Amino acid sequence: MTLTFEERLTRLADTDLNIERIRSIEKAFGSDNKKTLAIPGRALVGEGVLIKECRKKPKPRYFFLFNDILVYATIVINKKKYIAQHIIPLKDVQIKSINDSENPKLKNGWLIMSPKKTFNVYATTSKEKFEWMTHISNCIEKISNNERKGYDQIKNLDIAPKWIPDKEADTCMLCKAVKFTMVNRRHHCRYCGHVICGDCSKNKFLIQSQSDEPLRVCNKCFETLSSDQRIKIDNNFTSTDSSDESDAENEQFNHNSNDVKLNFIIQDLNFK
Repeated sequence: MTLTFEERLTRLADTDLNIERIRSIEKAFGSDNKKTLAIPGRALVGEGVLIKECRKKPKPRYFFLFNDILVYATIVINKKKYIAQHIIPLKDVQIKSINDSENPKLKNGWLIMSPKKTFNVYATTSKEKFEWMTHISNCIEKISNNERKGYDQIKNLDIAPKWIPDKEADTCMLCKAVKFTMVNRRHHCRYCGHVICGDCSKNKFLIQSQSDEPLRVCNKCFETLSSDQRIKIDNNFTSTDSSDESDAENEQFNHNSNDVKLNFIIQDLNFK
């Protein structure tokens, strides 16, 4: 009998090898391990190095794909020591393929989008890209069946902007006047991701999907967010609750998941 992807994940989570691997990952993070990774029902689907487009330049980062979360970190000693752990729940994730023509220096990439972080990653080969995207998609679909009201509902989440790399902006992208130097530093608006100068980003705004603390935003986004907030406050006194209507739109969803064997990283486990 052929097992479904979800059944394979369930069996994998119960194996001693899976538990040992997750514990070894926790050990490699040491004091940088922010949350317990070894929990019942969690399976390590794959792991490996991807190039992440960071603020200053693309850098290698080690990624761990679990059946419910995506974890990435800075490599100190490969397989032995990692720091700067980031955890992204897959229930909040969307992915989108990047055309190779968009960046001549980096190929085999895709965009990872979530309310807290949005960034590009690049694999070494097209085959590796396909495997990563396939397994991430299958894990998301498995979660969508259990925890989401409908796959389309995630499109309504406030997705964090992809930051414009520093090297792509020599001058402020808002005022167009200030040139960046050692004195005039670059800043990023947390709402639009643009590179702006200090004078154009003196305000902070609470973006609840990204942080519990107010974040730096550009003057233009501050005006937009403040205006939207005033409108919402006004509407609370004049409009009726229509949340039931939006929920109903997402109740019906039917998606066929491909039956992909768990041989992405863990090739020594073959369930029949």
